[in-house]
Amino acid sequence: MLQRLLALIKKEILAIKNDKKSLMVVILPPLVQVVIFSFAATLEVKNIDLVLLNQDGSQKSQELIRNFQGSSYIKSLNFVKSYEEGKEKIDIQDAIGFLVIPSDFAKDLQNGSSNIQLILDGRRSNTSQIVEGYINQIILNSFKKDENISKINIISRNFYNPNLDNFWWIVPSLFGSISMVVAMLLTALSIAREKELGTFEQILVSPLNSFEILLGKLLPALIISIVESSFILFIAIFLFGVPLNGSIWLLYLSVIVFLFSMSGIGLFISSISNTQQQAILGSFVVMLPSFLLSGFATPISNMPSWLQPFTDLIPLKYYLELIKGVFLKDISFDIALNNLTPMFLFGVISLYGTIQFFKNKRS
Repeated sequence: MLQRLLALIKKEILAIKNDKKSLMVVILPPLVQVVIFSFAATLEVKNIDLVLLNQDGSQKSQELIRNFQGSSYIKSLNFVKSYEEGKEKIDIQDAIGFLVIPSDFAKDLQNGSSNIQLILDGRRSNTSQIVEGYINQIILNSFKKDENISKINIISRNFYNPNLDNFWWIVPSLFGSISMVVAMLLTALSIAREKELGTFEQILVSPLNSFEILLGKLLPALIISIVESSFILFIAIFLFGVPLNGSIWLLYLSVIVFLFSMSGIGLFISSISNTQQQAILGSFVVMLPSFLLSGFATPISNMPSWLQPFTDLIPLKYYLELIKGVFLKDISFDIALNNLTPMFLFGVISLYGTIQFFKNKRS
């Protein structure tokens, strides 16, 4: 079995190598895109989720809270009883910001100055900067008739991305999105290429069983995609200075599982396509919704409530959450498993469909 499998893998690698046009399209543009898109991506923010710890309880603080609740930018304002509870809400991404009104807020305001603490989720640096601006505006409007308004200071902190460096947020997202494109295109072209050349029927009548054919098509694309992802990782860390706070082993496990998932979907698309052109079009049918519904293009919280459940069917959604957690937060394996499992299942289901296609062709 191993000898037959290695022969098919060697054949597949040579086919990819000899297809110069496809190789140029798949390999070089992603490396250029990760640099260009890192500077180009900007997002709009609305439907903000906040948590608030009110240690004051005065009329002034209640007035401020009512203004937050009435703001069209604020989707939800939940109250917590401690710093630890507020930090946890940021940690699990139930909120983008954590406001703390200190116990002496009203008293200090009467004396000429007062502080409000704002803690933001630095993993979403662009969003956090916009949210900070919204909150500043709401506070200014709350006390615009108060002579002490100029004395209110907002002291902000940002978890996981202290300086709200946009590259720390956008580059990990591009790391996932561009890796997806490479894996899908490589696998989507593989079987379709065989059909166009007329060699697919020869593979079906060879001694290889359906599982061996599947591995022979999957492994070369998976290896090339991992190498490509390693180049993008190098760019992210050494060119853009994105910190890798988590485990490199967990990072590569995440990369392998995600690429396995997308390669499986790519092979399934290739199996039902008769030409490479159909395979490419089929890939874009999958990739475009992935970009739009994964939270990369726009926050999922901004989407209509009826649309948000459909994002659970997008492997890229889980990967973006996971990759940011590994880069910026150093998440544990137990937390990562919540995102690894659905990605793995998507890959298994897609590959099962491809194997069934092989069996039907042979019957």
